[in-house]
Amino acid sequence: MFERFTKEARTAVVWAQEEARGLYAHRVGVAHLLLGTAFRDGYPPLNQLGVTAGALREAIRTQGPLGADDAAALRSLGIDLDAVRDRAEHTFGPGALDWPAPQPPPGRGPRRRLPEGMPKGHIPFASEAKRALELSLGEARALQHGHIGVPHLVLGLLRTEDPTVTAALRELGTDGAAVRTAVLADLRRAA
Repeated sequence: MFERFTKEARTAVVWAQEEARGLYAHRVGVAHLLLGTAFRDGYPPLNQLGVTAGALREAIRTQGPLGADDAAALRSLGIDLDAVRDRAEHTFGPGALDWPAPQPPPGRGPRRRLPEGMPKGHIPFASEAKRALELSLGEARALQHGHIGVPHLVLGLLRTEDPTVTAALRELGTDGAAVRTAVLADLRRAA
């Protein structure tokens, strides 16, 4: 399948792995793939919707391990997530439950030590991220394209309906449907 990826799509997948590493993830997830597509100059349809790499990285980072749906589920069990966070911050300091700040990827040259806890070497893909890559192939086929580019990656990862991606897009003032519409419009313009 990877032989069908354009150079830009391959680069996006590589950057997804670096984003996962910088966010201390031990698996490349769907959100990391979206970050990979938005990296550097970004992908214009995402940029037009306010989904830039920096904004998206911050939105994903602030999702943390527990989001609004998790808070609602815990509340149904009598656990107030806000009270737990307040208690943790009172005991351990502000931001105690936040994800660590992203780290820049290590540079080339002499061996550098990675920060404590940062995954080393190849980071495997989570099953949903693998599924997103497979769905991107389906999107390319459905559009009768002989290659998989960044637009197909975006369309494939949107189809997974990943909760972190959904919440991050919502935080940035958009949603999967608007992103899909913008990507398809961009593909039509390019054709």
